[in-house]
Amino acid sequence: MIGRRTAGSLFATLAFSVALLSSAPAATPVSVSCGETITADTTLANDLLDCPNNGIVIGADDITLDLNGHTVDGDNELVDQCPEDELCDTGVANEGHDGVTVQRGSVNEFVGGVFIAETRESRVVGISASSNSFFGAIVVGSTRGVVRNSSLGHSLAPDGDGIGVFGSDHIRIVRNSIRDNPQPGIHIDGSTDNLIKGNTLAHNGPSILIEADENEVRGNRISGGAGILVGPGRRNVIAGNRITRAEDSIGMDQGSHNLLARNFVVDARGTGIGLGMDRPPLGGDNNVVRRNRVKNSSADAFRVYAKETHSVLRRNVAIGAADDGFEVESGATRLTGNHATRNRGFGIVAVRRVGDGGGNVARRNGHHPQCIHIACE
Repeated sequence: MIGRRTAGSLFATLAFSVALLSSAPAATPVSVSCGETITADTTLANDLLDCPNNGIVIGADDITLDLNGHTVDGDNELVDQCPEDELCDTGVANEGHDGVTVQRGSVNEFVGGVFIAETRESRVVGISASSNSFFGAIVVGSTRGVVRNSSLGHSLAPDGDGIGVFGSDHIRIVRNSIRDNPQPGIHIDGSTDNLIKGNTLAHNGPSILIEADENEVRGNRISGGAGILVGPGRRNVIAGNRITRAEDSIGMDQGSHNLLARNFVVDARGTGIGLGMDRPPLGGDNNVVRRNRVKNSSADAFRVYAKETHSVLRRNVAIGAADDGFEVESGATRLTGNHATRNRGFGIVAVRRVGDGGGNVARRNGHHPQCIHIACE
C-alpha cells in the first residue's frame, strides 16, 4: 500500500515531468532544398522556390513535416521524360510511408500539390495548395488517412481538381475550403467507406463527384459552380448538405440503393435534385430521396427520368420552382407524403402507373389541376 507522503511525492514528480515536457522547446527549423528526401521530423526554416521537379520527398514512416508557414513552390512547368517508376513534379510526395503528417504551409505550381500513395494513417493538415496543374492533393491506394483544415483551390484549367481519392478507403476529408477548381472540387473514384464532412466548396465543376460505393457526404456547404454528382455507385449517403446557386445541385445519374436525405437546395440553376438523365438516357434503381427541401430552382425542383426504376421519393418539399415541383417520368417510382407549393408549373406531374403512397400535397401551384396521374390533397 502506498502511503500518503509517497503518493504525494509521486504526483508531484509526475506534475513536474509534465511541466518540463510542455515547456520543451519546439523543434529547431532546418533548411531544406528542392528534391530533398527527409527521414526524420522536420520543421522547415525556408521557402523552396521554383523547384524544377519535386519539392520535398518523404523517406520514412511516422514522421512529421511541418512547413512552418513556408511555401514549397514549383516552376509551373511539366518535367520532361519523367521515368515511369518515379514521381515527378510533386510538391510533397509520400509514397509508401505510414503515419506521416504534412502540415502548416503552402504548396503551389506543381502537377500535384501533396501526393499520398500506398500509405496508412497519413495526415494532411492546414495545407494551402493552389495553382497546381492536376490536383491540390491526391490520395491513391491508401487507408485511414485525413485531409483536414486545408485550402485546396485554384487548380489550373482545364484539368485541375481540388482533391482526388482513388482506390482508397476510410479517408476523412473534413473542414476544408475547396474553391475555384475547373474540375471536381472533391473526386472519389473506386474508393469505399470515405467521409466528406463539413467542407466549404464554391465554384467547382462539380463540387463533389462520387464514382464509388459506400461513401458518406454530410454537412457540406456548396455554392456556385455545379453541385453533387453521383455516377455509378451503390449505398452512398448524401445527407444534410446545403447547396446554393449551383447548377443541377444534386444529380444521381446511375447507381442503386443510394440515400439522399435532409439536403437543403436553394436557387438551383437548373434542376434541384435529379435521378437519371435523358441525354444519354441513364438511370439507377432502388434509390431513396427523403426529407429534402428544394426552394426556388430555375427548372423542376425534383425530376425522375424515365430510366430510373424502383426509387422512392418520401416527404420532400418543393417550393417556388420555375417549372414543376416534381416531374416523374418513370412509372417505377413511388411517391409518398411529398409537398409542392407555389411552383410555376404543376405541383406533381407523373406518368401513368406511378406508385402512389398517399399523403402527397400540392397547393398554390401555377397549373391546374395541381397534380397529374397522382392523388394530391
